Amino acid sequence: MSSIMFDGESGGHTAVQDTPMDLIESFQLNDFLFSSPHRTLLAKGCLFNAHSNRPATPETLNEQVNTLFERARRDGQTNPVVVGALPFDTTQPAHLYVPKHWFETSALSIDARHDLSRTPVRVTPTEHALFPRPQGYRDGVEQALEAMRQGRVEKIVLARTLEMNTDQSVDLKPLIKRLIAINPRGYSFSLPMTPEQPDSAPAHAFIGASPELLVRREGNQVIVNPLAGSIPRHSDESEDQRRASELAASDKDRREHALVIDAVIDGLSPYCAYLDIPDGPSVIGTDTLWHLSTTIVGELKDPDTTSLELAAAMHPTPAVCGHARQAAYQAIHDIEPFKRGYFAGAVGWCDSEGNGEWSVAIRCADVHDTHVRLYAGAGLVPGSDPQKELVETGTKLKTMLNAMGLDALNTL
Repeated sequence: MSSIMFDGESGGHTAVQDTPMDLIESFQLNDFLFSSPHRTLLAKGCLFNAHSNRPATPETLNEQVNTLFERARRDGQTNPVVVGALPFDTTQPAHLYVPKHWFETSALSIDARHDLSRTPVRVTPTEHALFPRPQGYRDGVEQALEAMRQGRVEKIVLARTLEMNTDQSVDLKPLIKRLIAINPRGYSFSLPMTPEQPDSAPAHAFIGASPELLVRREGNQVIVNPLAGSIPRHSDESEDQRRASELAASDKDRREHALVIDAVIDGLSPYCAYLDIPDGPSVIGTDTLWHLSTTIVGELKDPDTTSLELAAAMHPTPAVCGHARQAAYQAIHDIEPFKRGYFAGAVGWCDSEGNGEWSVAIRCADVHDTHVRLYAGAGLVPGSDPQKELVETGTKLKTMLNAMGLDALNTL
């Protein structure tokens, strides 16, 4: 493996000849790693942290990031980058910082991802608990359906969590390797929640492998890929394909998907000169689920519009919140017995030229030393079945459980 060389005390972006695997092997506890189908990005250290209690609105985020970039340039960086996460609840602050050094290279190849799948991960739970328990989740779905029958909301996304205590601190490096291997088209990330701490401190990271791109900006081009509507996959190939066909024809799932697409178009339209929108969704697969997927491509009106500004303008989409947004927010607040934090938010990066990628923060977990909290949600529309939605959340939890070697853990 070739070694990564820093470009002096000023830090910033370093051009490297390293392969994506080199960057992944260089990952340490308090590094930021983002692996997508388009590139691999590794950020080390923390130069400036956006300590703020202000809400994660587009205006506030722009102001914070411009201040961070200005400080980084004064410190000698020529092309700084900001990395971090937006919370689900945008009245809460974002977690953003400028790293001391950042490196990027091409996307990891399929063969390399296959090699990573053999990485052993040892996570031994000493206890685990679901919040809410299965009947509590079904009762929550019934509450959401009643709100829809009363005409207060069209869609609500309800989540639950699986919390575990483990017999030793979770080792993030093999875990992120396994997550990267799980979905070659996915967006895998490890975000340190305390990047200024030494690697000797206990792990505290937000880590996951999301199948969903919120937004990617490359020059004047904007790409979004909303997912909404899903069905569990099956080990039998013929049954698996039957389920994919069932999803493609499902009226309930196509209605759910259309709500998301309409909201994304509304969010992007003020920023784009045009949008190329397919006539209908396609079906794509992850390790555990088939999803309805639509890729939309646009061109910016203003080249100064950043990827972070676009992400904030669309977030949260109905894919993770519901429709109408404020009514769905309120229903989630009333029904869910926990705070989402950065689950169903967005994780990614934005450089000083505005380019960047932000994934929707799903199939993820908070890891804090020996405590792990996993999250999974399901989109509810009129006609949703409480038991099927419970099963769907259990299926979604399996992405993280499989990466941890806990596929036998009962998630229902």
